[in-house]
Amino acid sequence: RPVYILRLGHLDIKGMLRAVGEDALLRHALFICEQGIQKTNATSKISSWTLLIDLEGLNLRHLWAPARMAMRRFTEVMEQNYPETLGVVLIVQAPRLFPLAWTLVKSFINENTRRKCLVYAGNDYLEEDGIHSYIHHEAIPDFLGGPCPCDIECNGLVPREEYTRSTEDVLEREAGLQSLYKSLTLKRGELHEVTVEADVDGVITWDFDTVLGELQFTVSHRSYTQPRCNSSLAAMVEMAGITYPSSPSPSDSYTDTIVDDSSVETYLEGDSVQGSYYVSKPGTYVIMWGNVAPLGKQPTQKSTFLYSIEIIEPKTTPAPSLPSPPPFQPLFSRQQLEHFFCSQLEQYGL
Repeated sequence: RPVYILRLGHLDIKGMLRAVGEDALLRHALFICEQGIQKTNATSKISSWTLLIDLEGLNLRHLWAPARMAMRRFTEVMEQNYPETLGVVLIVQAPRLFPLAWTLVKSFINENTRRKCLVYAGNDYLEEDGIHSYIHHEAIPDFLGGPCPCDIECNGLVPREEYTRSTEDVLEREAGLQSLYKSLTLKRGELHEVTVEADVDGVITWDFDTVLGELQFTVSHRSYTQPRCNSSLAAMVEMAGITYPSSPSPSDSYTDTIVDDSSVETYLEGDSVQGSYYVSKPGTYVIMWGNVAPLGKQPTQKSTFLYSIEIIEPKTTPAPSLPSPPPFQPLFSRQQLEHFFCSQLEQYGL
């Protein structure tokens, strides 16, 4: 079969969408499909072609929400107009990020196409049952250890001066994206935080564009400290067998700790940022932006930015379905019980 090579991990999809737009990229994809048909028609023995996707370098820029929407459109057009021309999809050098990426995109790939996808992590594609089973040795590209010279240039990010569309322009073309993004302006010294609840092995992703001014950004884990009357009160409540929901009340105090491998980062006007955090400890996480500045530097008059936050839930095996017991409803609130027990303890001098 003819082989089409897509070095997806080296493509700046966000930059290309900002530079030439979705329609131009779709026309290029259609041109490639027509090329594949011409090559398969050149012989009566071949009716389909092979797609080799190299994911070396895959990062969060590839998971930008408008890029995923564009990929959905491309996939739908291909499946409707070229349903049987794709023979097999070989996905090589899949990084740690791949399970997250696959979770986000597999929903708009039909079952027939998903069955044609073979994924190889690391150097697994070199094994006996690797890509050699689908591509002749002399056609394996040199960047995968084969003898075939591959002149695909990997030039990094599209220069910003080539951008012809702002993020706002991209969002205006897709009504569905507008609901994912929020626009906010911070005056000098103001902060904006978003709190999310996440479980172990979940992933928190963020995407924001600094439209005007400068921003400082950080991600923290929030630990709550619930106020207690004294140890005797805690023991009495425990002995009574009374439990309460673990969610904190507005009166609880807390401490924010910046997550591992993170720091307070400063972003300038025009910066476009994508990031993620793999949750190692369950609880509350805080994503915060601020129009503040380091010591000795004056913050801008105002900062405007667009942002979107997504939570990717960890993969779990659902437990067997059992009837749910009615939710526990205490007769008294925690504050009422604490007040009662404190008054009783004070009355007896405890």
